[in-house]
Amino acid sequence: MNTTILKKIGLTEGEIRVYLALLELGSSSTGPIIDKSHITGSKIYVILERLEQKGLVSHIIKNNVKHFQVASPHRLLDYMEEKMKYLQQDTEQLKEMIPQLEEKMHLQETQETNMYQGIRGFQTAINEFMRGLHRGDEYVVLGGQGSLDKKYISSIKKTHMYNETKGIKTRLIYNKRFYEVKRVYKKFKLSNIKFIDHITPSSVAISKEKVLIMNYGDNPIQVVIKSSAIAESFRQFFETMWQVAKP
Repeated sequence: MNTTILKKIGLTEGEIRVYLALLELGSSSTGPIIDKSHITGSKIYVILERLEQKGLVSHIIKNNVKHFQVASPHRLLDYMEEKMKYLQQDTEQLKEMIPQLEEKMHLQETQETNMYQGIRGFQTAINEFMRGLHRGDEYVVLGGQGSLDKKYISSIKKTHMYNETKGIKTRLIYNKRFYEVKRVYKKFKLSNIKFIDHITPSSVAISKEKVLIMNYGDNPIQVVIKSSAIAESFRQFFETMWQVAKP
């Protein structure tokens, strides 16, 4: 019998051996259970107690001797459903705790840099950059010198559609030679785009605490920097450019 599923729902190897032994023995004292399961006498009572706590085994006393027997195998389904219920409760409690943990983390900011490559890495980098942004937040973008390939445009549109549903605002500056890029953003109400004579060699997105540097091409490279200090320095540069940029 394949007992893998019993392990997956939380039974130990010893509990499985004792449980299967009792299925064959029926009501039994510890002696036959030890012989059939090959569990040592020093461990048998501990295992039986755990199985009783899980509702899979019960006992009665005959002539001052404990006799154990398994519950209906359907009890395994009940046990699994109970575990799922508790797991759901734990998940909800963990969700409530996340903001508190994040607050503690922000008290002592960690700085880190991650690099991604390829088309898949492009979207992964964007997702990493976007993580932590909430309704009402804003990030800004300095567009690169090159025109956007279709494979990037679809990903950018997907990101701005997400922004629209989540209420995240964006301001963007591009070189005026790439005025046609305005078509990509024109339907997004929370995106505001301007143009300028000179711009950065790579696209740079800036939030309160992260900077995403994007280099397009056949083998694109993206770098996500998590640092409030670096993000602030980039944002100050952006604001200077925004003042002289034109719609």
